[in-house]
Amino acid sequence: MSDLVETHGDIVRLTVAGKRLTIVADPTAVETILIDENEHFEKGGFQKRVTASLLGQGLVLAEGEQWREHRHALEPAFHPRQTERFADVIQGQAARQFERWTDGDVLDFDSEMQELTLAIISEALFDVDTRSASLNLEESFAQVLAHYEQVGETYIYVPEWIPTPGNRRYKRALDELNSVVERIIQSHARGDGNKETVVSKLLTHGGSDAAFGRDEIRDEIVTMLVAGHETTALALTFTIHLLGTTPSVLQRTRAEVDSFDDDQFLEQVRNSQWLERVIDESLRLYPPAYSIFREPTTDVTLGGYRIPEGTIVVLPQWVVHRDETVFDSPSEFRPSRWTDEFRSSLSPGSYFPFAAGPRRCIGERFAKLELKIVLGMFLREFDFEIVSEAPLDVTPSLSTRPADTVTVSVQKRSAREGTER
Repeated sequence: MSDLVETHGDIVRLTVAGKRLTIVADPTAVETILIDENEHFEKGGFQKRVTASLLGQGLVLAEGEQWREHRHALEPAFHPRQTERFADVIQGQAARQFERWTDGDVLDFDSEMQELTLAIISEALFDVDTRSASLNLEESFAQVLAHYEQVGETYIYVPEWIPTPGNRRYKRALDELNSVVERIIQSHARGDGNKETVVSKLLTHGGSDAAFGRDEIRDEIVTMLVAGHETTALALTFTIHLLGTTPSVLQRTRAEVDSFDDDQFLEQVRNSQWLERVIDESLRLYPPAYSIFREPTTDVTLGGYRIPEGTIVVLPQWVVHRDETVFDSPSEFRPSRWTDEFRSSLSPGSYFPFAAGPRRCIGERFAKLELKIVLGMFLREFDFEIVSEAPLDVTPSLSTRPADTVTVSVQKRSAREGTER
């Protein structure tokens, strides 16, 4: 996609398998689509066909009044005050994960982070322990994501009613996932547990007449699990890889987290401007989604080009975030670029790892808090070395994924290199 934009310009029109497709890498046009004229664009038929069996009518795919109602119902769970309350859950689950690691362990880092972030979001939002032997969420998600990785690699979507081996594996994994989610809903409907969760709020939203149905709740649970754990795990994996291959930035970042006091760690890591810069730069180079897809509901004009209704419009974060007219030396991992002055100069269409406009990711604050805490804890507790070969190639799936396993060797920092906490 980068080559197409470099050769043909910031707006590229194609026909792929009989479908009109337009790549939009112009920041002004991106801002028009996501913000200024967002009411004329929707997620579109292609994206829905590919992901509907997984995400249903959850927040990612819902449109119009249904989307507004669901967004309104879910927003309290992601209010800044509520998000801050999740810090203890994040810290506790990270500690459980790290306790299992011993000196010299060589880890499939993405797999470890997938397990951790799934445990975090499940406890924080649903009061569920995914590490319990009675649940099989990890394996189900692994099979589901493998299905979408194949679609992303080949750009070929085989309708799910065709009984290919891949589709059969996906169907079995989806059935298992749906079974686990139904058990979560039933547990909340019975009143098990003593915490108010997203599920309990949806079950009682607006009183009995307006409460969400089981299918709607299922769709939102799966949407939050997918959007809230895989992307965060990948962001942690990419960030550690970037730090491990950029010694000067690793040294600066480790010095930052080593300066935090034990009894004020959560507050200090939350307020760390340097960690914010590291994360923003990592998300620039490796955005959670390779591209965002939209379809115009009417004929529109972008950058002088007519885009007919129903065209698949691709907004490639991967390309836009590497625009050398916006980002000096765009291929470099340089967190120091994220000064207040630089941030204020950016247009919303130049940097949009969490999308932009009304459909900006509802869980952005949660994700960035989680990234800060887990990253800070990891760097305080471990020295590490990237074992897998660089450079790191990626493949598009539901998210931007490493093409190969990212393996990391860890060593506990028992003496913290002589520093005092």
